[in-house]
Amino acid sequence: MSEEFETETDTETEIGAEVETAVAARAAVERMTDGFIAVDSEWRVTYVNDRASHFLGADNTPGVGDDFWAAFPELRSSAFGRAYVEAMESGDPETAEAYYEPLDGWFEARAYPDEEGLSIFFRDVSDRRELEERLRRENELRERVFETAPTGILVMDATGTFQRGNDRARDLLGVCDETLTGLTYDDPGWETFGEDGEPVERYPVDEVLETDEAVHHVEHGLEREDGSRVWLSVSVAPLHDADGNVERLVAVIDDHTDQRRLQSRLRESHDSLRRLYEVAGDAELDFEEKLREILAVGRERLDLELGFLTQIGDDTQTIVEAVGDHHAIRSGNSCPLSQAYCKRTIDSEGLLAVYDAIEAGWPGTEPYEVFELGSYVGGKVVVDGELYGTLCFADGDPRGTAFTDAEQTFVELLTQWVSFELERHERIERIERKNDRLDEFASVVSHDLRNPLNVASARVDMAADSGDTSHLGDASDALDRMAALIDDMLSLARHGEEVVDAEPVELEDAATAAWGGLERASTGEATLEVAESVPTVRGDRDRVIQLFEKLFGNAVDHGGPDVTVTVGPLVDESAGDGESSSDESDPDAWCGFYVADDGPGVPADRRDEIFDHGFSTEESGTGFGLGIVAEIVEAHGWAVAVTEGRDGGARFEVEAPTFTVFEDA
Repeated sequence: MSEEFETETDTETEIGAEVETAVAARAAVERMTDGFIAVDSEWRVTYVNDRASHFLGADNTPGVGDDFWAAFPELRSSAFGRAYVEAMESGDPETAEAYYEPLDGWFEARAYPDEEGLSIFFRDVSDRRELEERLRRENELRERVFETAPTGILVMDATGTFQRGNDRARDLLGVCDETLTGLTYDDPGWETFGEDGEPVERYPVDEVLETDEAVHHVEHGLEREDGSRVWLSVSVAPLHDADGNVERLVAVIDDHTDQRRLQSRLRESHDSLRRLYEVAGDAELDFEEKLREILAVGRERLDLELGFLTQIGDDTQTIVEAVGDHHAIRSGNSCPLSQAYCKRTIDSEGLLAVYDAIEAGWPGTEPYEVFELGSYVGGKVVVDGELYGTLCFADGDPRGTAFTDAEQTFVELLTQWVSFELERHERIERIERKNDRLDEFASVVSHDLRNPLNVASARVDMAADSGDTSHLGDASDALDRMAALIDDMLSLARHGEEVVDAEPVELEDAATAAWGGLERASTGEATLEVAESVPTVRGDRDRVIQLFEKLFGNAVDHGGPDVTVTVGPLVDESAGDGESSSDESDPDAWCGFYVADDGPGVPADRRDEIFDHGFSTEESGTGFGLGIVAEIVEAHGWAVAVTEGRDGGARFEVEAPTFTVFEDA
């Protein structure tokens, strides 16, 4: 009895212990924050804790004995279902984490197989996933900012060894990421330099490590591995750990090369303008010296080999002054305007600026083939409202960059200065010519007029004292000479001015009018012959008539009262397909007109001085007649020369543009 009783007691004790264990296990399962579902080997639900019911909802919580897959039909094809099946079949624990659409949340599940079936623990990880996603986006944003920042960013450890750098930093330093990592800021391989061009001895990182304070915008240069040079602005700040110790260093670097270049250009512009003002204001330099200095300043400012001033006329370009070495661009050289770069310059509204002639498509054009200029900038020079020529700067090689606005403005300034100086130079020459005429006038008044005035005064006194009226004849002659001198001086004063309002003048009409205006007593038996056809010129009719009057008067004075004077067209003997032509009836060969006589002519050794004011071979002459002719010719922009006529005598040839026919509009 007692043994049986003891056996029963032991069994009950064991059962009680198992019950207590089961109750404790159940209580533990219920206290878990994880949902728990147990299934047997046939996938029948054997247990669901309250936390699982909370997740699933009362209506969706399966009961004990329910088919697991029937309770959760969407589960089998999900990551969770695949993990559960794998755990049941393999006997190994499986874990899955995924979004579960029926519960609209992210869940993590762990499946533990045993002999009786499967224990499934799951929890809602939506908050964690959201935090992780937010952190991931933040990290991704920081990484994108780091890599795409327009400035270079470098991260160093507390010793100044580079740990990483963004793309911009690597570009600025001229290294790849693999090369950068592990280098130090003061590695001997860095080719750095300061304002003085010497290697940098103290870097911004040195100051940060010494003072534990940030340093901002320290500039120094760097020569990269490819040989290019950049100026870097460097800012460095320390990052501290929880104990306040420097843990890392962050450097921000930026490219200040363009700013340095701009500052250099501004200094160059300032220096160039200062030199320009110094040259322009130097009273000891004449125009030619100033021009050469200005061209030199422009060359240096633009970093081009050539500077030159051209004058353009009759479709021809002439180099007035040139600075630099070029086979075709030298002072005095001329070429057809069609071959010159300046043809495009004068056709442009403003400056013509070509920094790369090859890229601009100039090869194959006539100017490029003749001058072979790779870069060019030029502007029009205008004097008194009329085109004078161009001021240009050029080089045989293309420039690396286009001409800046500041450079073009500088060229425009030089062009305006040259235009102003040329205008001033011409005004000074006109004033000097007027002064010369005033000097001549004063000389005539003080000397040439005084002599006949003294003669006239003395003869009048003698006639009054003696009553002999024959003295009055000499006095009258002296007065006539004075009148002639005054007329010539007035002519000189008037004809020295440039002809502005020119109009067509028919030479036959002008010559006839001039001959008729001469005193009959002076011409006597002299004869005027005008060729059957003579040109029409553009000029001032009154001055052209006086030109003929002076030439006719000169012929009569030297050739005698029976002299024959001829007026005809001047022929260009080089006209006519390059062959000599002397056909005066061919208007295409006309290049002006001539006045010839059959008198004694002008000795060859006196022809160079015959147009000088005051020169005369006759005692009764004023010496200003042919000087007036020269003044009238110059005022028209023509040319005059004296030669021997075909039949002896003197032949005055006037080169002037002619017209064969003039029709009223």
